[in-house]
Amino acid sequence: MRQGDVLDELSRNPRPSVSRAALAARYPAWGLITMSLFVVGLVVGFWSLGPLGAAVNACPSPGLRICVPKVHAMVVALPVAAMIAGLAVSIVGGRIVVKLRRSPVVAGWLGWLVFAAGVAAAFVLAGLL
Repeated sequence: MRQGDVLDELSRNPRPSVSRAALAARYPAWGLITMSLFVVGLVVGFWSLGPLGAAVNACPSPGLRICVPKVHAMVVALPVAAMIAGLAVSIVGGRIVVKLRRSPVVAGWLGWLVFAAGVAAAFVLAGLL
């Protein structure tokens, strides 16, 4: 059996872990993009707690949007929420794209775009960008 035949058979297996393994073997770039999003997202999410928390605590004037108490929690949690949304786009979108017989790498990069937009939005709302 050729490697492609084995991968086709693995991808038709109803057990999710086997089909994920087949997808990872067939599209290693997609797996690398998704895992790097997870790792970088955790690091950025943890790192952003310092500057975003400091921006919230040093509210320059009460009229700014960041000074609203409900916005505080959203701004601090936004980078991690953006990472989770980006991972969902990468994983779910990638699996949908694979069913359409296309490469899921585009879905991985869209997940990165969602993450970058969420982190940028958090820093803009905090007044740091």
